[in-house]
Amino acid sequence: MVKKLLINKKSKVLIVLIALIGMSYGGYAYKTKVQAISSEEPVLKEERVQKGDIIIDFTGDGEAQIPVINLDFEISGKLKELFVDTGQSIKKGDIVAKLEDTDYMNKLQNAQVQYEKAITKLEQTKQQFKLTTISEKQKLDALKSTFDEISLDYDAMIQLESIYPKMEIEKKRIAYESAKIAYETQIERLNIIANESKDIEMEKANVTTAEIALKTAQNDLDNTVLKSPMDANILTITYKPGETIPTVKESGEVTSDTSHFMVISDADKLEVIVPVSEIDLSNVFIDQEVEIEFEAFEGKKFRGKVLSIDVLPKIASSGLVTYEVKIGLDEGTNQLKTGMTCTTSFILNQRKNILTIPNKSVSIVDGKQVVQVKDEQGNIEIRTIKTGLTDGNNVEVMNGLKSGETIFVKEKK
Repeated sequence: MVKKLLINKKSKVLIVLIALIGMSYGGYAYKTKVQAISSEEPVLKEERVQKGDIIIDFTGDGEAQIPVINLDFEISGKLKELFVDTGQSIKKGDIVAKLEDTDYMNKLQNAQVQYEKAITKLEQTKQQFKLTTISEKQKLDALKSTFDEISLDYDAMIQLESIYPKMEIEKKRIAYESAKIAYETQIERLNIIANESKDIEMEKANVTTAEIALKTAQNDLDNTVLKSPMDANILTITYKPGETIPTVKESGEVTSDTSHFMVISDADKLEVIVPVSEIDLSNVFIDQEVEIEFEAFEGKKFRGKVLSIDVLPKIASSGLVTYEVKIGLDEGTNQLKTGMTCTTSFILNQRKNILTIPNKSVSIVDGKQVVQVKDEQGNIEIRTIKTGLTDGNNVEVMNGLKSGETIFVKEKK
């Protein structure tokens, strides 16, 4: 009996100890959980209301291209004189080079002679036609007069046939027929001569051909002198005086080893070419503002506008479809070089010089936008505001705050 009581007493002590251990563990777990929850509570970080820009855009990689012109002689020949050097600035209309022009002067003189001969031949043909026409008309008039006279006599004899001998009437008839045939033949001859005015047309065509040859020879002579079509900088010159310049075969590509006689660049322009995917192309439009940052000028923004959008796509071997967008820069063209790479920001929407605050500082309370503002005494004031454009990080403040005020942003520890 005593033994049974001792066993029961031990059991009770054991149960109490287990209960105490469980309570201790539960208290520890609860404390740990409370500490974990409290560590996740946000803290308030002070931020200033400040003026700035909010820009919504998409970006694309591009490459700078200075607009260039392949400057070539339109004819072949030996380079006689070169008046400029690589790197030199030139003005529109400046003479940059000349070819040997002796052969072209001879061709012009010969073309002038041939043209004058063609003019002379035309005038002679016209004069001959005029004289022939006059002579044949005179013959026709004489034959008509003879025919009319014989016809009148023959008609009278026919009417008084009984008083004239048959032999005489027959004689008059033969004379009448002969005069009629001669008259009609002359009419036909005059018509033929009139059609011979085709000779004049042929000579006119010869004059036109000679005139074209003359103009061509004159143009060729003029083209021995090469002038700049615009204010520009000279990038490359391929030939030297004494070397023969062949007829140009346009390659459509401009590089430092070009076969063109001279390559010049527009002194005041620079363009950026950006391949834009077909997905983003709907967000690009003419005169759209862009911001450009070149790798060579990190941190510096260049501004420009969209000049053109290619109609035809470029399809990569991977199947990616892009359209080249050409952008004109407004500034900094003297700092940049062809081939420089850049990141281009196509601006879809923007607000300049506006009040901005972080998006995270704005809360919705009872359907209204509110922020926590630090007043002059350092207390927190809940204030209703109105916001506008946001880029996902910052938001425009349209009213409710002033520049320089302090607001609170909730952030995790």
